[in-house]
Amino acid sequence: MDGTPKRPPERIKSLIRLIKNSGLYPQNPIVNSATTEPVIWVDGRDHLLFCSNNLLGLSNHPDVKEAAAKALNRYGLGSGGSRQMAANIDVHRALERRIAEYVGQEDAICFAAGYMANVGAIPAVLKVDFIEALAKVHLGYESTLPEEASVTPAWEIFSEELNHASVVDGVRLAKAKISKFPHKDMETLKAQLAASDSETKFIISDGVFSMDGDIAPIPRLVDLAKDHDALLMIDDAHGVGMLGPNGRGSLEHLGVSTSQVDLQMGTFTKAFGGVGGYIAGDREIIDFLRISARTYIFSAPLPPAVAAGVAEAIDIAEREPWRREKAMENARYFRREVQAMGFDTLGSEAHIVPVLIGNEMDAAEFTRLLRHRGIVAPHARFPAVALGQARIRFVMTCEHERDQIDFLLKCLGEARETLNL
Repeated sequence: MDGTPKRPPERIKSLIRLIKNSGLYPQNPIVNSATTEPVIWVDGRDHLLFCSNNLLGLSNHPDVKEAAAKALNRYGLGSGGSRQMAANIDVHRALERRIAEYVGQEDAICFAAGYMANVGAIPAVLKVDFIEALAKVHLGYESTLPEEASVTPAWEIFSEELNHASVVDGVRLAKAKISKFPHKDMETLKAQLAASDSETKFIISDGVFSMDGDIAPIPRLVDLAKDHDALLMIDDAHGVGMLGPNGRGSLEHLGVSTSQVDLQMGTFTKAFGGVGGYIAGDREIIDFLRISARTYIFSAPLPPAVAAGVAEAIDIAEREPWRREKAMENARYFRREVQAMGFDTLGSEAHIVPVLIGNEMDAAEFTRLLRHRGIVAPHARFPAVALGQARIRFVMTCEHERDQIDFLLKCLGEARETLNL
């Protein structure tokens, strides 16, 4: 060897070969049927699916598909541009009004994906200083155009340790001071807020944590935000449609008024069986996001057919609470039984029930053993979770039957015995 560093493409190829040879590269199955049902067709046979986010079974509901089909016939496949141009279609606005009404906020803004909602909205909020200065120039109060700052020193963001990756990326893009607080540790957050000398404070937390299935202490977050005059945002992607007496999400579940949370994020991918994300809040704050969130301004919106289908799904979820109740009962049953077998479910409280394996190689082998028995349930490992905290992340839906869950429990016990864990 001459010591010449390898070019990046060569390094990438070498690394991928190493990961594949180790058995750690994800072996995602090619599915030949809808991936939203409890039974799917893989490699020529049926498999039980325990990782679908189609929690309420609405993705293939006939009324949802009919609403989507009608919109497809009326509007076509795509929108033809961004909503700031000519693609501000009535069906998009109807969906925004419907989801805002459902979660109890004044208005909402929709994005093509939940990831885009967080990545767009979080840094957009911090643009208030720049746009405020810009507005003064356009209105004749100032004569010099401001420069958009590369950092926003007046702001400090307090971000929960286990926030979703989309929140983490949104926080990084915000270009503010960042203070990360340990998982559900309100005393540390309280101390961080008290020690901060930043002019504006912004607290962000998931409602239901996607890899652990536990719920944030939102009432304490509300109190701390009030005490320190901080903006509060809750990412309730996994809570809306599932938690609370009426399925309104983590806030309703914990008795928190929507007026106490400034920004409420959610998705249409989980409970409502579609795709897309939204931010809900006071009308004027949502109007501000429409002129400041880059993932809204510079991207095409949801396909009109999806928007129409999701609006119908919200209606069904509201009038058929048995779907939410059965999904949660399935989760309670599975969690109770798997804990009785000695597995650690990491404090799960919702429909997401992780089973801790620990070692990444063991988790990969556990997944393969389950696949051999006809169960699709991929494991989560670094960087989705901390090193040494690999787990199988099971998701219970309203369409799972008790005998299917019992078969899963049986296979879990057999796999653990095989691996001597």
